[in-house]
Amino acid sequence: MTTSATDTHGDDRLLVLPFYIVVDVSLSMSVPQGGDKSAIQAANEILPTVIDGIEASPTLGDVVRLGAVDFSDDARVVLRLDDVRNVNPIPQFTVRGATSYAAAFRLLRQEIEKDYAQLRGDNYKAYRPAVFFITDGEPTDEQSDIVAAYNDLTDPSFKLRPNLIPFGVGTATKDQLDQWVYPKEGSKKPMRSYVMRDGADPAKAITKVAEILLSSVIASAQSVSEQGSAGGFVLDDEDLDSDWN
Repeated sequence: MTTSATDTHGDDRLLVLPFYIVVDVSLSMSVPQGGDKSAIQAANEILPTVIDGIEASPTLGDVVRLGAVDFSDDARVVLRLDDVRNVNPIPQFTVRGATSYAAAFRLLRQEIEKDYAQLRGDNYKAYRPAVFFITDGEPTDEQSDIVAAYNDLTDPSFKLRPNLIPFGVGTATKDQLDQWVYPKEGSKKPMRSYVMRDGADPAKAITKVAEILLSSVIASAQSVSEQGSAGGFVLDDEDLDSDWN
């Protein structure tokens, strides 16, 4: 892998890959189910795992930018999109409240716009972001509110609309999460949802999300290195085990 990637059409700005981790921090995430560790404890291992993996390769640090958002009744920025080598200390997710998908989608749209404006100001060129969306149950807000926020986030006229990959643990269902995938089946490069099988331990399942995220970061960075502006996000789920559907 080369030390950096630039546009092959005369644009000498460094190409970067933004990733966002979005975590449900509703109160149910604090209750262990099937093991000694709660889902929120496992979620708090995602950022250290991914950051350690990126820091182990200077070339990944050059290309990848990482941000984190949590959501309950509201949504909050946990980690502003940044070069992970600048992150110290690593922030924690803390449980509170209910489960508003709409709040998460609305904040994501706002933060993506802000973050990309900052990247442009710093002379970077960025691919569309990838969002790993982790939840342990169905939302508590109105379906119409979620649909409106999702449609705004994924509007085709919004050039920064993200690749959205939901991961469901606990009581989250495939039918529920498939609604929030983007791009959807039938698109040129569709994404998909992942739902923990019945009886699996949510904490262990979330640990696997961190592995999938890190392998996707590596595969995406390789794509950028080899293809320049023709590359981009690669969802690498080859190591997904039988705990997921």
